[in-house]
Amino acid sequence: MFSNKDYLNFIEISRQKRCDIVGVSVIETLGSTYAKPGNMVLINSQEQFIGVLGSPFLHNKILDLSKEVLKSKESIYFENTPKDKKSGHGISKYLVQVFLYNENYGSLGISLNNMGKTLCRSIKDKSFKIIDTQIKTKLENNFFYQTIEMPYSLLIFGSGAHVTSLVSMANIMGWETTIIDIEIREEFVNEADKLIKLENLEDILSYDLNTYNASIILSHSPKTDDVYLKALLKSKVEYIGILGNKKNMQKKIDKFELHNDKRFFAPIGFDIGGNTHQSIALSICAQIEARKNGKI
Repeated sequence: MFSNKDYLNFIEISRQKRCDIVGVSVIETLGSTYAKPGNMVLINSQEQFIGVLGSPFLHNKILDLSKEVLKSKESIYFENTPKDKKSGHGISKYLVQVFLYNENYGSLGISLNNMGKTLCRSIKDKSFKIIDTQIKTKLENNFFYQTIEMPYSLLIFGSGAHVTSLVSMANIMGWETTIIDIEIREEFVNEADKLIKLENLEDILSYDLNTYNASIILSHSPKTDDVYLKALLKSKVEYIGILGNKKNMQKKIDKFELHNDKRFFAPIGFDIGGNTHQSIALSICAQIEARKNGKI
């Protein structure tokens, strides 16, 4: 639900402005659609928005419905059906619901304090409940179930100039970015969400890294790489990547017995044929996104 950090930022900015918020959630789809169940757009009472669910026509319709909901304070359920049945486009079903500032944003606000659980909302009225376990996004018996996810988090070891494009690309993806290094070059990583400076390299071995989803080692030092890798292998991080040539990466695999470790990716990134720092960042983030979505 909040896997993209920009949604959390939008809610906080709207709160500071004392704005009401309309949430438009895709609750079910039939056939081929741009947006999938769980995708959403947030629109505040100053007509600012975040998210895209489809065509300009659909987007304008959503904006119009948000004004109606802000005025009536009543939820709207609607279906978007393509006019041309031969277009190949499917049917999307939406829940348009208002979350009021003076009610601390209702179920939306409560969800912010229940990460890792499931929000269950009625599409018939304003009733909802928080379920302690994670339930797959679905519409069932007029109730819409949606996992309350924390923003996807990326941990980057290294802070040189080669990291700048990677942080920028991760920010486009809406991931939370954390930089760890012994000597942090802030001018290259000032777009990161958090900077952690290590006093000693071995200090990383005592850090709890379990809260991160993905990690990238970009230190360009074999000794430093080994210490970082040792720390990561003890954690639950689901993606561990190292930038380096195939020969050296094979040595890492042999040394740490990673032949069957599906979390480990080295050399990091998909082969997309580019060699600029921007294309390398793209290839890395594409591989992480594929891993995140269970494609690799």
